[in-house]
Amino acid sequence: MNYLFDVDIGQDQYIISRKYTDIQRPPPAMAWVLIDEREDSINDGLFQTDLKDRGASARIVDYPASYLGRAAGILFADGHVEIKRWVDARTTPPMNPSVLIPLNVASPNNPDVAWIQERSSSHK
Repeated sequence: MNYLFDVDIGQDQYIISRKYTDIQRPPPAMAWVLIDEREDSINDGLFQTDLKDRGASARIVDYPASYLGRAAGILFADGHVEIKRWVDARTTPPMNPSVLIPLNVASPNNPDVAWIQERSSSHK
């Protein structure tokens, strides 16, 4: 789960699950725990999702991996694993392993961002 949220931009309005029994919304079958991140997106020890900015205001903070045919492996809190294929080209820009990709970029109405947001947390 996303354990660290930026309080300055309103992310503290969302539930932070610190242990398994805290995972209620979304339920464990929908709550991701581990996600593959692109190597040119890794800048720290977590995969961050902007939960506040949605729809036309959506942003990609960190990019999910797309090594598996534009898809990433995702582990959910109930123990199942999915290979999620990304549908929006903005989620899978060309890879350049020697340069960090720009992060926290606008991605309005990106269905992949919405998919990750729905599976990250809920309002308190």
